[in-house]
Order: sequence, then structure tokens, then C-alpha cells
Amino acid sequence: MIKNCPRCERLPEAPPETGVLYLAPPINETMEALESYLSKAEMIFSHDTPGVFAIQYGQGDLERFCKEFLCNVSHLEMQDTKTMILAQGYEPTVKDFIGMQQLSSLVARLQGSWLINLLQEERLTAFFQPIVQVAQPDVAYGYECLSRGIDSAGAYIAPNKLFGVAKSADLLFNLDRACRLAVIREASFHGIDKKLFINFNPTSIYKPEYCLKTTLAAIKKAGIPSEQVVFEVVESEDVGDTEHLTRILDYYRNRGFKVALDDMGAGYSSLNLLSKLKPDYMKLDIELIRHVDKDLYKAKITENLLQLARDLNVLSIAEGVETIDEWNWIKSHRADFVQGYLFAKPAPIPPAPRIL
Repeated sequence: MIKNCPRCERLPEAPPETGVLYLAPPINETMEALESYLSKAEMIFSHDTPGVFAIQYGQGDLERFCKEFLCNVSHLEMQDTKTMILAQGYEPTVKDFIGMQQLSSLVARLQGSWLINLLQEERLTAFFQPIVQVAQPDVAYGYECLSRGIDSAGAYIAPNKLFGVAKSADLLFNLDRACRLAVIREASFHGIDKKLFINFNPTSIYKPEYCLKTTLAAIKKAGIPSEQVVFEVVESEDVGDTEHLTRILDYYRNRGFKVALDDMGAGYSSLNLLSKLKPDYMKLDIELIRHVDKDLYKAKITENLLQLARDLNVLSIAEGVETIDEWNWIKSHRADFVQGYLFAKPAPIPPAPRIL
């Protein structure tokens, strides 16, 4: 029996309200500045172990320390300073010192504590944007499912903020999984019977049989047929291990799902991935589509990509269509599908495409 992935499902524990923070700065200048700050802040510390400060802290001290000192060191010092937090009275071992993490991770975790709370309280929802066929633009062929966070006041949090903090705070596994579950839940609630394009970041998945188990269970529980779901690879420029990504996509395909490659034309990496992944859909990058009717270079690149899609029997989706002129150009160059503000903006209730 395959167990669920603890990396994806177990949120990191917040630092204890009281404890001992160990810091090992890389250079003497940082050590001197740290010692000066701690003395002025009247924080109790020692450095019996050469190069390592043991700093006792109480409630609220970590946040203040982070704001007044830790956040102001250079990026390189953040990377090279090692740190760990232990309970009061615990004597660290050699293994503890070997396992010290980068200061940047701790700072991100402290600054992103709101994201941990958001995930614990499941304050995620979904917006939907229709994808329409070029031949029938007034009928939704499918919907891209876009994640949104909800802050403590009930306001929406944009995905770039969510994923930016998650990446730096080592919460990408947790957030990506939670977003997949949220969009499945919301799609089921709204009874969408069109194609569902669900984003996933391949760098947030260790092994598909573990990391995707809860995602597939949620789809099955919602009664959504596998042929209705298209898993869309996002952040493709960050993919370093294409064999790993291929295994993930094969896992999806073997269960009847389709796959899409996002941001085609955004760089060489996307063209390289196209040849290796052989997706069912490819989505043309929004920057290529912007003013494609006026920009000769964009027009030529997009025209060639559309022809390439036809030659490879890959369905093409032009993203970010906002004007009638862009739409007419896309239509005349025979894209299969379009998506953009011209037809509908993303919304929490799946919108019908605007009739042009």
C-alpha cells in the first residue's frame, strides 16, 4: 500500500515561542555586528562554541530580531550563515550542528508565518477563466483553474505572492498540493463539466505515486472523469530534470489525464521540453500574443509555433488575448483555442465567455 507523501502534507512546525537560536555567521565583521546588536538589545547570548552564537529568546523576540537585524544582512551572508533553533535546556549534538540550515530559510519562514497559518486554516480558493475554441468563441471549451489565497480580512492574495513566499520559505510542496486540492474542490462545487486545466509545479513533486496520491483521490471523490482534467506544467523554466518531469506526466497519462505545456515561446527551455514531453496542448506565452498583430517579430515567431503545433498534432492555446485585433490575427493564423480578458476575466464563479 502506497502511503501519502509526508513532505507534501506535513506543514513545518512554527518556531517555539521561547528557545535558543544558534547562529554561525561566515565572517568576523558579521559576528561583531551581531554581538553589538545583541548587547544593545539586552538579549542573553553566549558563543562557547567558536564561531557559533547561542541566543536565548522569549515571546516576540524572534520577530523583532528578524526585523531589526537578520533581514538587513546581505544576500550572500543570508546564504552562508547557518542557523538552528532548539528548546531551552537541550544540549546540541554534532548531528544538530551538521543539520543547520541557511539563515535565509529561517528568515523566509518567519516572514512567511502568515502562509503557514493560511495553509493550516485551508484559506485557499479558485478563480476560473474560460478557454474557448477559435471556431466557437462564445462557448467555454474548458476553464483554467487559478489559485487564490484569502487573508485574515477576507481579501484575495495573488498567486505570485503566495508562491514567491512559498519558494523562499521551503513551502512549495505544501502550497502546490493545497492549491490542487482547492481548485478540485471549487470546480466540483460549481459543477463544471468542461475541461479543467489544473496547474502544477513539477519542482514540488518528489515521486508522483506519493506526492499525487491525495490529488487523484480528490478527483475521484469529486466524481470528475479523468478525461476532463488537463494537468498544466507551470514554471517550466525551472525544470532541470526532464526525466523526472516525464515520469510525472507519464503517471498522469497512464491514468487517463491530458497534459499541457505552459509559456511556449518564453525561452529555449520550453521548445526543448516540447520535444521531450510531447504534450497534448501547448499554451503560447502571453508576451508573444500581446500586440502580435502589430509586431512583426512576435507575429513570425507565433506563426511558426502554431504551424509547429499543427505538424506535431498538438492543440494550441493562445493566452492573453485582449483586443479584437489580436483575436482576428490569432483566428486567421488558425490557433485551436484562445484565452484572455477579451472573452472573460478570471472569476470565483466560472464565467461564460463574452459574445464578441
